[in-house]
Amino acid sequence: MPQAENHPVSDTSLSKRLTVLIDTLSLLTDQARAYERALPTDNYPARMAVAALGELARQALAEGQDFQEWLAAAPTTAEHPFSPREHQVLTLAAQGLTNKEIAYRLEISDRTVQFHMNSIFNKTGTASRTEAATLAWQQGWLIIDD
Repeated sequence: MPQAENHPVSDTSLSKRLTVLIDTLSLLTDQARAYERALPTDNYPARMAVAALGELARQALAEGQDFQEWLAAAPTTAEHPFSPREHQVLTLAAQGLTNKEIAYRLEISDRTVQFHMNSIFNKTGTASRTEAATLAWQQGWLIIDD
């Protein structure tokens, strides 16, 4: 299992989707047990197929439950030293946007983006966008979605 402290998580939709998956796997294991009981004892191939499916479902359910426990223990985005606008700028810079693209997206000037980036560099003690984004991600100040 991955280390929880190295993987900040803030997206509650992941947790909801995982809960739905676990519920579905639980239902599948229950159905596999019901089929195992309902199949005639002389239908060996069908019984083996249902038993194998049930075992896979039980394994997947156990893995899902373990992951759900890990996810619950994972930290959320930590308090960061940035203003809300600096955090927005850093998030967009971490996604690979240029200053012009950030300025356009946030409806501010290129110079203002530059000002915010310099402030971010000063607060983090970094000298580049990549270094600042990496540090922010490592500290849990920034969540980078795929």
